[in-house]
Amino acid sequence: MKRQADKKKPFFLFVPYTMTHMPVAPHPDFRGKTGNGDFADVLAQIDAYVGMLLDAVDELKIRDNTIFIFTSDIGPDPTVPHQSFAGPWSGSYFTGKEGSLRVPFIIRWPGRIPTGAVSNEIVHEIDLFPTLAGIVGGRIPKDRIIDGVDQLDFFTGRKQKSNREHVIVYVGNELYGIKWRNYKMMSKEIDKAFADPTRSYGVPLIYDLHTDPKEEHPLHSRWYHSGWIRWPAGEYLVKHVASLQQEPPIPPGTADPYVPPK
Repeated sequence: MKRQADKKKPFFLFVPYTMTHMPVAPHPDFRGKTGNGDFADVLAQIDAYVGMLLDAVDELKIRDNTIFIFTSDIGPDPTVPHQSFAGPWSGSYFTGKEGSLRVPFIIRWPGRIPTGAVSNEIVHEIDLFPTLAGIVGGRIPKDRIIDGVDQLDFFTGRKQKSNREHVIVYVGNELYGIKWRNYKMMSKEIDKAFADPTRSYGVPLIYDLHTDPKEEHPLHSRWYHSGWIRWPAGEYLVKHVASLQQEPPIPPGTADPYVPPK
């Protein structure tokens, strides 16, 4: 950061902290600091580290021209004694429940993104690629399907609604269902990470996350015939499956065939 700031050049910094992933092991400087166990100590440690990064941005006098994002890839760990808390939602990672899907997302861009704004709209990690590319003048590849959507207008408050209203739900490589607005439509379910067997349903279960955040009470069967839930959610699933036929997933370890245009 200092090298690039001194040269007045832009930079992209990705810092993937290993904590709070299991095994939860606080640094000796933080062990026992909170008095509430290793997980709380690790939270304090990550908080301090993020604060150091924010302080560095301020000290380099690049605060107003730096987009700072704090987020995560998955919900809480299920492994005892490293488990954590998913708030009012059920599940951990590898369950497809809300506890696995919901993660913190905090973004700071002084003068562009309203300070203190809070939203329950849906944003997906994959939306960051087209959003950040658009901000810096990058070119989005035209030779492939791009799943992310540009969220700049939503982030900056020019729009009150996200440009996304759904998330495809996977557990590992298996398609489990879809979250659409405040509903989940699931054709498979698993209560605990790594559990076996997984339950499958001929007719998908639908949950209203506003009234049933723990996904304990699927809507009555008559709701399955209500197109205003099943039809739009199902359309997104159909389009997603069709995209996999058009562009099959690249096997792990295979080089990405995309070559940027000159």
